[in-house]
Amino acid sequence: PGKQPIYTKTTDKRILKLLDKPPPQGFARWTGPLLAEALGDVDVQYVWRFLRSHKIDLVARKSWCESNDPNFTAKAADVVGLYVAPPAKAIVLCVDEKPSIQALERAQGYLKLPNGRALTGQSHDYK
Repeated sequence: PGKQPIYTKTTDKRILKLLDKPPPQGFARWTGPLLAEALGDVDVQYVWRFLRSHKIDLVARKSWCESNDPNFTAKAADVVGLYVAPPAKAIVLCVDEKPSIQALERAQGYLKLPNGRALTGQSHDYK
């Protein structure tokens, strides 16, 4: 039946589990070499192949905002309700800022870490 594979589904699960954790102190995000080093027994080339095969991009940025408004859920339900069940003969419009053009400048910059590395970041707060 041939040679047993070195890496199995268990290895893949270990990679995914590690991606759910924050990167090591002093690093802003996981990289292939960091993942391989943290796993200890997985070659970096396998890590990259696994990430590519699952379309996992370590540098893509996704962001969202969380509201601290205690009435947020009720307010959101009202808005979503207009889409799901609009009033008779109503026109429901949605107006939002254009994603590529911010209404105000975002707070962003560099943060110097204790180990001498620099971390870039972008806040969801406005200046």
